[in-house]
Amino acid sequence: MVKEFLEAKTFAVVGAARSKHKVGHAVFKNLLQNKKNKVFPVNPNASKILGRKCYREIGEILSKISCVIIAVKAELVPDILKQAGKKHVQCAIVVSSGFSESKNFELENEIIKLAEQYKIKLLGPNVLGFIHPGKNINASFFSGIIPKGGIALLSQSGALGVGVLDLAIKNNIGFAGFVSLGNCAQLDFSDFIDYYSKDSATKVIALYVESLKENKGRKFLEACKRCKKPIIVLKSGKTSRGIKAASSHTAALASAEGVYSGMFREAGILEVNSISELLNVSKVLDRYGQLGKRACVITNAGGLGVLAADSCSENGIELVQVPANIQEKLRKILPVESSLGNPIDLLGDALAERYRSVLKLLDSERFFDFFIVLLTPQFMTQSVETAQFLTSLKKPVFACFYGGEKVEAAKNVLRNAKILNFNDVTELKVLGQAISR
Repeated sequence: MVKEFLEAKTFAVVGAARSKHKVGHAVFKNLLQNKKNKVFPVNPNASKILGRKCYREIGEILSKISCVIIAVKAELVPDILKQAGKKHVQCAIVVSSGFSESKNFELENEIIKLAEQYKIKLLGPNVLGFIHPGKNINASFFSGIIPKGGIALLSQSGALGVGVLDLAIKNNIGFAGFVSLGNCAQLDFSDFIDYYSKDSATKVIALYVESLKENKGRKFLEACKRCKKPIIVLKSGKTSRGIKAASSHTAALASAEGVYSGMFREAGILEVNSISELLNVSKVLDRYGQLGKRACVITNAGGLGVLAADSCSENGIELVQVPANIQEKLRKILPVESSLGNPIDLLGDALAERYRSVLKLLDSERFFDFFIVLLTPQFMTQSVETAQFLTSLKKPVFACFYGGEKVEAAKNVLRNAKILNFNDVTELKVLGQAISR
């Protein structure tokens, strides 16, 4: 149902503008990045925008239009939809705000009826747009090149999506797609879950949900149950204050506490409690799929190792005993003061070579499923060299290089290699969440 949106090849941007500070300008400029697709600016007050001929209205465009993106005042949207309907446009994205989120339910109902009358699929209103990295389509006003990957993000909040995408660029997290859903006047989560569940590039679907429209709960459940891929959700509006804020943001409906959590459990969805958890659990599942639960912790800081052991125990991560024959091998390469249990303590004077020797020895062993490598920047620590060796390991590896400027260059090495680095060992909860999925 939404393939026509996400794989459209001909766009008209109504509200395209010459000013770079206007939303319509940003959307039009982003679409021009794809040289294969046709993009037409529509604005009665301009003759050219970014060197392209500008049209007074949609009907003047001779080419067939697959998707119209509307970025004008809310009261003008109905007329634009009528023009699009007469042009036989299949899809419309209403970026404009000023509908049900502003208590203007009558205007939102009007555009829904027009979309139904002209058989137009409607995304919005009050949206950022969508991005399809695999097709090099940025039909939104987010600026930036998103790395390609396996995460599909569906967000009811466009602005929150912008923050996640910006963070993803910094941390080299790849996406299969991003859709801003806004008020969900017509198309909603279910429609896009169905699409991404069949998309070969998508490995995991991440959701930011404020509320489902009335009578859409069953449809949502059925779509999630059909989907064989992991679905991770962050639900906001759980408190009375949050519900009130959500209602003025995307006209989200209030619900009794726990109703959504019960629905998520029934659908087999993993619910998380923060944006960082949503992003990091998705990243783990994208890269490794089903992760085993047995970890081996390597550290140069005993205290950090103890905290990591607590976090693992609290979150269902099993710290298995290091077999006696492996301990014998470790004794030959580690100082006598080193702890050979799990965590394995390399001591504070560990150089990169000590990390390398231990990690190389363990990388082919089968008594555990993944590494957790901890490091604090002590006087002699070689954080960059240690990080570089982590990139060569065959087993899944997660890191907590704990510190500030002294480990920043090492963190960049890990980011570039798409190795997840936790800022604190309490964030190991993410691995427990991925395991429980």
